Amino acid sequence: MRHSLLLITVASLAIGLCLAACNSDGQSAALVPPTAIPIPTSVPPTATPPPPTPTTAPTVTPPGNQATDLSEFFERGSYDVGIAELFFHDPDRELDLWNGEYASAGYQRMLAAARDAGDKQIVPTRIWYPVQPGDTTRAATFDDLYTTSSDTLGNAFPRTAASTFAWYVGASSASPAVVEALESRIINAKWQAPIAPGPFPIVIAAHGLGGNSLTWLAAAPHLASHGYVVVAADFNSDGSIPNIFDSPDSQYAQSASPEDIDAAYRVILREQKVIPKFYEYLFDPELPDGVGGQMVGAYMQDLFTQRVDDVMTIADGLTILSDRDSQSCKQELAARGQPNFADAWCGRFTDAFDTSKIGVMGFSLGSMTAQFAVAREPRIAAAVGYNNGSPRYWEPEGIFGDGTAADGQPAGNPNPVMLIHGSEDAFVQSIFRELMWNQIIRAGGDPTLIWTLEQEQVLPTDSNPQPIARNTYNRATGDKAIISVKDVTHGTLIENPVIELISEHIPLVVDGYEYYARGSGTRPRKSVGEAVLTPNSTGPIFTPLGWGEVDGTQMYIPGFVRNYYTRSWFDYYLKGDESGLRFREDPIPDLGVLDVRSEIGQR
Repeated sequence: MRHSLLLITVASLAIGLCLAACNSDGQSAALVPPTAIPIPTSVPPTATPPPPTPTTAPTVTPPGNQATDLSEFFERGSYDVGIAELFFHDPDRELDLWNGEYASAGYQRMLAAARDAGDKQIVPTRIWYPVQPGDTTRAATFDDLYTTSSDTLGNAFPRTAASTFAWYVGASSASPAVVEALESRIINAKWQAPIAPGPFPIVIAAHGLGGNSLTWLAAAPHLASHGYVVVAADFNSDGSIPNIFDSPDSQYAQSASPEDIDAAYRVILREQKVIPKFYEYLFDPELPDGVGGQMVGAYMQDLFTQRVDDVMTIADGLTILSDRDSQSCKQELAARGQPNFADAWCGRFTDAFDTSKIGVMGFSLGSMTAQFAVAREPRIAAAVGYNNGSPRYWEPEGIFGDGTAADGQPAGNPNPVMLIHGSEDAFVQSIFRELMWNQIIRAGGDPTLIWTLEQEQVLPTDSNPQPIARNTYNRATGDKAIISVKDVTHGTLIENPVIELISEHIPLVVDGYEYYARGSGTRPRKSVGEAVLTPNSTGPIFTPLGWGEVDGTQMYIPGFVRNYYTRSWFDYYLKGDESGLRFREDPIPDLGVLDVRSEIGQR
């Protein structure tokens, strides 16, 4: 679970897929099957390059070229921010059905014990929200982020502020003075403070594989300070710290001993999810060619089905908290198996959320979750996905409906979706090319049985660095946008907030203490074109986009880019603010954005 600070610089703690396949420098490790496989001299089929995607003029009035106040997107808004931990139960679903089918035998035994005690599906979340003006509630601390009544995580996750911070940044030790100074700035939210008068639109946030809700420690408070409620899930399907037994209504937590709960959490923490099954299925010599790929497809479809169901469980719970009076809220939550949670929270968010205005955003695997959720659920108005398109064979069956896209491919997302990705996402390339393409070829298989769409087979180029994302955009039939950001790696757009404040080149000085990131901040570019087919091939050394001066102000540029496009998109679709159409523009020409495409108002 420990990561170097350089790894977090590149890809953040909640690094999504990279937790399973990155080395300590944050670069994609060579993905080698667990057993030796003969490597034939196969050559992949030549794929036709994708046709250019025109930007269609929108039918709405454009915002013009008026100057954008950049400070709006790197400074907090007018609201102070509150943070709390909420749990939502779904009495109609088995607890973690996906792991009940696919996880290790030890994990399944742990789930069986929890189910036998009476637990149904539990979705832990953290919520960031605008705070009532003038409130004097104390600032949140690292200890508040894990509110277990006992030290359930034990040595696996020590819960003092200093040790938690050290675990969070992957440091073996950290000066208490630095921890204390940084803690208030990193979290920068008030613990369980009263919410400001609403209602506020909702954004549900989905972390990547192996991530958790702390993925959003930078993005969520920014949105909340500008009048949004952000609710980040800790998916128990594949998250790193899904603290399901911290729910005050977990039947297993109420019936088991502290030692049993501690043991259950240790099983959760050490389980390696998703990618080991890729190897098991894709490279099983007993399976006919193509069958392993089909098994991976079904496996991922099941994963996304549970994740999207969890998103809707959150939406259901927020609706009960906001749209019911205190007594009705308590009755409905008690009927869902949450009487203790109801006693603590009913009445505190009444009329606070605009449950008719829900958006979803997600990183990596969460990007696909957001894309599938907005396609399936009418209550969700718009989605933003960072650093991943959705491969055709991972899509839950029928999620995008029938029909075809403009270029004759199977129809994609029918509802508003924005994709934002980096040009140097070597990790996505490792998964979609090294594991899913090159290794299958070297094992004598046919990757086109997995990448069934021609545009998914296209090799990455400088102008099309993520073919899966570009193909996802091309197939979408509703409002859509795609933003490519140059010199940005897999996790840079999400970024650990430590790195928002700290850089190799601009050391953070707090109360006389300097705190530096480790490492040089450089890495090799990912390979493109035919070089992708050469194992471990990389391009020249470069420095990922990071801190820089814009309009005389030093800022973390990837964070600014993320805030600019995300807020603009949600301002337009969730707040009805036409100034949000600024997302069709490059706010800092020649500095960060490589390509902006959009088709809006076409339906």
